[in-house]
Amino acid sequence: MPTTSLSKRELRQRSAQLRELLCSCDPIGEMDATDWPRDDYDYLDGPLLTLLQSGATDEAIGSYLRKEIVEHFGLSPDLYDFSALASQLRTWFDLGWRDLAEPVSVFVALLDQGVDVWRPVQARPLAAGLFRIVGVEADVSD
Repeated sequence: MPTTSLSKRELRQRSAQLRELLCSCDPIGEMDATDWPRDDYDYLDGPLLTLLQSGATDEAIGSYLRKEIVEHFGLSPDLYDFSALASQLRTWFDLGWRDLAEPVSVFVALLDQGVDVWRPVQARPLAAGLFRIVGVEADVSD
């Protein structure tokens, strides 16, 4: 299936997911501090997404991460499992962002309405019968 262009919302969503994934893996071990800025890994976004989109191997992604994290932060490469992190990144990307189909209309239940209410929305089909909502299709004024 051909890849389609992402909307601005989807680009922001993808970057936010990548940031969250890198922060949760926290290869440099600083995210436990609640007052620590959450943008330390943002410089990796563009190159990592380029590697993932181009189909780079987990080995190539791990090698890139090793080089960047060791050089940028001056840390010992022996303390980190860059191969495991590369595999996590690949799985995340392949499940949610590779081979995007054109948006289709799906219906989403609105909660706490007192009766069953379903709203049509635009969504991209993903793997395993999942969809990512990309926009509201109908007039939302009603």
